[in-house]
Amino acid sequence: MFTRYLLAMAAAAALALTLPHTAPARALPPQAPEQCDTHGAAGTPYSVGVNCRVIDVDGHPRKFIVYVPDRAPVTGSRAPVVFMFHGSTGTGQKFLRISGWREQADATGLVAVFPTGLRYRVLESGRLSTKWNSYDLASEVDLSERPRGYPDDAPWPADDVGFVDAMVSDLQDQLPIDRHRVYASGFSNGANFTARLGMERSTRLAAVAYTAGGLTVRQTPTRPIPMYVTAGSADPKLLDNVGLPELPLDPLALLDIPMLRSGINTHLASLGLDAGDFGVISANHSTSLRWPATGTGPDGALFRFGVLEALRHNYPNANNNPFGFEAAPEFWEFFSSQRLP
Repeated sequence: MFTRYLLAMAAAAALALTLPHTAPARALPPQAPEQCDTHGAAGTPYSVGVNCRVIDVDGHPRKFIVYVPDRAPVTGSRAPVVFMFHGSTGTGQKFLRISGWREQADATGLVAVFPTGLRYRVLESGRLSTKWNSYDLASEVDLSERPRGYPDDAPWPADDVGFVDAMVSDLQDQLPIDRHRVYASGFSNGANFTARLGMERSTRLAAVAYTAGGLTVRQTPTRPIPMYVTAGSADPKLLDNVGLPELPLDPLALLDIPMLRSGINTHLASLGLDAGDFGVISANHSTSLRWPATGTGPDGALFRFGVLEALRHNYPNANNNPFGFEAAPEFWEFFSSQRLP
């Protein structure tokens, strides 16, 4: 989105998503097991606490954690759901611990879901890393190497959108969730995937919000889903590409940065919003821009972009930045005002 690390994309990426696997697959080593209060296959009833589940997607087991709080939801009789997609090298277990969404679930009664991406051999570094299938992933990884036991005839990169569909179906079968209040958040590569998910599941997700990532290509969602994006003013992955020591908090100065403006315009064009119709929300150590300036655009379209002072390449959780920014409560405030019809 806002930098080359978000805009990196080969012209053949879209084609690679559909090409059959032809080279012999090299098996990746297994990952370490997560710690669970309860565990089982999809279809196993959920209980209060940390529920670790495995679901088959295209013939391969996929892991996810569902945190069910011990309180009623604040939004009504049925619980809202928030999916949290980790960044590269992350896991659902790690982001259960550090993202703040477990604590937000305890405070509001939402159900928080923490999936784990599959591992890929990254071309640039040669290292294994968990990844989500964002629009540009196929150009970044070795498509000849797959996890151990991954079927040769299954999509690769993996169908992570289908994985989300499967998780939503399991939640609907096992818990009293509010189908009008399903949301997604993400960090870095997980943010890029959350943006893709918002475009391709705009009629199933009420809103999306993410940090350090976003749309790399213009899309046309069925519904112009509300979106909220944040970036750290001291994110080195961003600064390396814009040629600045730190992002400014002045809104007009932000919009004068070509890569930043390009990424914002990709979102606005996808949502059918007027780039000139924006307002500014200023706070201590942060700046947020809002399109449209007031209300919502066509069919409820809404886009927010915020810069958080001194935040580096992190999903803000109060302890990893000097001004105590927290993504989960900020994004929850945004989510709680958005509901599918």
